[in-house]
Amino acid sequence: MAGIKNIAEKCSVSESTVSRILNNDPTLSVSEAVRTSVENEARRLGYKTPRQRKAQSMRVSLVLSPVDKPGFEERLLEYLQPIASESGFTLSLSAGAECAPALIALGEFTKEEIAYFKSTANELLFINNLGLEYAYDSIMIDYNNAEKQVLDYFLDKGIKKIGYVGGIFHRTSSVIGMKRMKEFNRLLADNNLLNDKWFVSGTMDRDSGYHMVMNMENLPDGIFISDPETAEGVFKALKERRASVETVTYNNFFPGAVRQGMELRIFTPDVWRTAFRLLTEKVKGEREQNLSVFCPACLYSNTAS
Repeated sequence: MAGIKNIAEKCSVSESTVSRILNNDPTLSVSEAVRTSVENEARRLGYKTPRQRKAQSMRVSLVLSPVDKPGFEERLLEYLQPIASESGFTLSLSAGAECAPALIALGEFTKEEIAYFKSTANELLFINNLGLEYAYDSIMIDYNNAEKQVLDYFLDKGIKKIGYVGGIFHRTSSVIGMKRMKEFNRLLADNNLLNDKWFVSGTMDRDSGYHMVMNMENLPDGIFISDPETAEGVFKALKERRASVETVTYNNFFPGAVRQGMELRIFTPDVWRTAFRLLTEKVKGEREQNLSVFCPACLYSNTAS
């Protein structure tokens, strides 16, 4: 049966590194590319650590509010399944009536909704919601710091002609993309860097991003792009205009969705690993006190395709 040695040889790392990655050693410092390579090879070979083999698979539901574009929930579930499996969990989307023994709730919920979750699941974990006065474990994303990282990145490179190309998506009672646009607008205005001709918004798709950039008479030196789909159109327009512009793309959930420039990754894989680790501690009775973990966004560099 394939083991650690096979994975180490395939990924060109030591057996010790493979073991520490697959056992989620928090003291190990390796690049996300190395970690992903090892985890993908382990899954391909069907290798499981002794801890994983002994673990009793626990069902956990994922409920989202507000949701994103159509098909987003299913795509997120597919992305998270391997990460959940590493911790001995089987993940499913909550349909409302049938919740699993453990539940991850992403977004803002009313007191009535939280009370319902409590009545259907033994263990709750909230993401971007502190719950009822720290009554449950929670993970909070530092969005304000995320936008500031983008501005600081441009300024550190001596770029002061900064633009924003944003997409807005309306779905039922929610508007996706509005908060990130308003926050970056505020940051630019507070630093006397806001130029309306470079701050544009449209729909959250490739065509909109393309036309917004093609319609600019002059281009800024740096552009913050609201999402990966809009970015596809922006990159196409910049290529056609033969423009050299520094870009940072806001990427909420899916690593690898941005192929060039810089990427502002909001939900890194470590956010989800932390979520399942917190649930594991509560399910196994290893901890009684509820914890709130604050996670910053991270800037990553991508190689142009």
